Amino acid sequence: MDTDLSQIINRLVAMVDDRHPGVQSRMFNLYGIPLCEVQYFPKNHRFRVEKFRPEQHFEFDKLDLAAIEIYQCLEDFRESF
Repeated sequence: MDTDLSQIINRLVAMVDDRHPGVQSRMFNLYGIPLCEVQYFPKNHRFRVEKFRPEQHFEFDKLDLAAIEIYQCLEDFRESF
């Protein structure tokens, strides 16, 4: 499970490191099912996590908090099986 969190963090770090001036967006899937989308806004250094099941939106100013929310979203879905 630590590797799952590490992979999420690596994807978020890549978003921050990308020098594209626009909003960065990544989907997070499990078993081919989209569970959440994260957007990074470089102008204000904020992350927006949109969960699809149930539909919820969260904003974070810290990468680690966004990573934890994404990880929990994936784990909640995994545990539902």
